[in-house]
Amino acid sequence: MAKYGHSAFEKKFAKMFFGFDKRLKFYQQMGALTRTGMPKTDALQMIYIVASKEGKKKNETLAVVVADIIAGMVNGEGFGQAIKPWVPIDDVMVLEAIESSDDFPRFIDEYCEMLVGKAKIMSTIKGGLTYPVVLLSAIYGLMFYFGKSVTPKIEPLLAMEYWVGPAAFLAFLNRFAENLAFPITMTIFITLTLVILSLKRWIRFGRVYADKLPIYSTYRMYTGISFMTSVAALTQGGMPVIGAVEKVMPLSQPYVKYRLKLVYRHMLNGENFGAALYRTGTGWPDQELNLSLKIFAETADLSQQLSRLAKDSLITSQQKIEASMGVLRSVTMCIVFAVILGIVGGMYGLQDLIAQKLQ
Repeated sequence: MAKYGHSAFEKKFAKMFFGFDKRLKFYQQMGALTRTGMPKTDALQMIYIVASKEGKKKNETLAVVVADIIAGMVNGEGFGQAIKPWVPIDDVMVLEAIESSDDFPRFIDEYCEMLVGKAKIMSTIKGGLTYPVVLLSAIYGLMFYFGKSVTPKIEPLLAMEYWVGPAAFLAFLNRFAENLAFPITMTIFITLTLVILSLKRWIRFGRVYADKLPIYSTYRMYTGISFMTSVAALTQGGMPVIGAVEKVMPLSQPYVKYRLKLVYRHMLNGENFGAALYRTGTGWPDQELNLSLKIFAETADLSQQLSRLAKDSLITSQQKIEASMGVLRSVTMCIVFAVILGIVGGMYGLQDLIAQKLQ
């Protein structure tokens, strides 16, 4: 495989295109081949042969990635370390934990299932937010257009001070376009920027209450399920729970890291995993889940229970996020209909007012 070395540029180019779908397919191929008893190096060789079309297209994305992994393992690195330049750090942690396990195929398959579940949740969040943002932006533009371009052309027919009843909404649109549109736009932009920046960085002093609000609660659920899937995979690889928490902690964002430090401190004081999560008082990742873990942490098969709870949490989180996005869509549609109804009603009302003046 060494004769198929790739340049730094080819590797950077391959990394750009080694996205979630290709990564997932690669993991699934490794699981399928190692399940037959094939060593990892032989499985990688076979994947390379297929990906490179038997060496005819050695610059294909997966071929470049696998060639580099094989080169790393030939130089004495483990599978987890060899794949480190190509995948997220969460994957590296899990792969390092399970690579020496006798049940590597099952563990990597279960991890793939969790990755798919997390991807679905992220897709739901992105889709659920994109639709309202596009609609609200369109209706905001419509309000500005009517206030800036339409109402000034109508005003010569009837002074705006006489626009009463439904027509008063059109007068409001004029004031909105002239005086309010820019300040409101800047306020929304600054608020959203602060919220986005605070998601990862705001760790205490009221964050417990903020985590009950829509955007923050979604972030809490997503980071919680990401943590649960990582811990479940690490413990299945034979790592104790406290070791899994310690391994995840330095690689986490400030919001998660602060909560893991509290959990780790309680575990050092003798609390089990679930009790430690509950005693932090942060409500992260979920109080009901923490109470369940408090019970299951006393069982002999904690790693299996964690895996099951992680899968259940994926499904529950997906349902909760879908429900939240559904409420957001409904509120957005109500706003859109209200504005359109106000414009249509205002035009009819203004028409009646002009007719009355002419009479």
